[in-house]
Amino acid sequence: MYKSIERSLALSRLILLDGLRRHALLALVVLCLAAEAGALLFFDFIPRDIGRASNDFIFSIAWISGLLFLFFHAIQTVSWKEERSIIYTLLARPISRSEYVLGLYLGLSCLLILLNLVLGILGWFTLKVIQGKVLSVYFLKLSPRYYLLSWAGLTITEMLVLAVVILLSSVIRGGFIVLLLSIFYCMICSGLPVVREAFAGPFQAEHGKAVGLVLKLATFFFPDFDRLDFKQFVTSPQPVSDPAAVFTSFSLAAAYIAMAVWAACMIYQRRDLK
Repeated sequence: MYKSIERSLALSRLILLDGLRRHALLALVVLCLAAEAGALLFFDFIPRDIGRASNDFIFSIAWISGLLFLFFHAIQTVSWKEERSIIYTLLARPISRSEYVLGLYLGLSCLLILLNLVLGILGWFTLKVIQGKVLSVYFLKLSPRYYLLSWAGLTITEMLVLAVVILLSSVIRGGFIVLLLSIFYCMICSGLPVVREAFAGPFQAEHGKAVGLVLKLATFFFPDFDRLDFKQFVTSPQPVSDPAAVFTSFSLAAAYIAMAVWAACMIYQRRDLK
């Protein structure tokens, strides 16, 4: 067991170093720096509630940066047509297919966490600068506790998408198809709660409960990302109403990640990789 973990960590270290060497994070950090510099120049055009608007902008830029990392660097790394993946396995000692999947996920997760750590620090200083330049009535509150919680929710959401990307890559050959399916997956996860609310109420009473049941079951495969979105509490004077719901949301996300990675390991063990 210890040797298996050691081999997976060796592969994850290679993926982490390769991501840093290929400047997978540098371009995204520069992009966010440019966007946040623009926020410092144009926040005066916001008529009111500058704190909430600036906070939403910071997290929106971080979410876009995370998706760019997942859709381009991560998919290229896990794709079966990626030649460098062969080099990873050659340099990380002989490993099993399950250890290969775990090493991939751990290495890319470390890159994601590092990216969000840097962006979180930059975003905090940006919000503090904006808060210092406006009247307190326009920026009522900036909670460091909920700021950390929001970044934790954003990070685990991106790690969830990463687990799905690895699962899709274990089934389908070719990075472009995995890219399209990953985009569709994120769109369904974001749009399914809206559809579920639209089909509730009078429509459900008219057409029965079957549609509502199907939409609820679909949440098992397409989780609601909004459950891990806490950015509205960073600048809000109202605390989270139910801390137990926060713990439940993180626990469900962790369980979903574990199941997706486990399924990828099972598929890799049974697939012909030639």
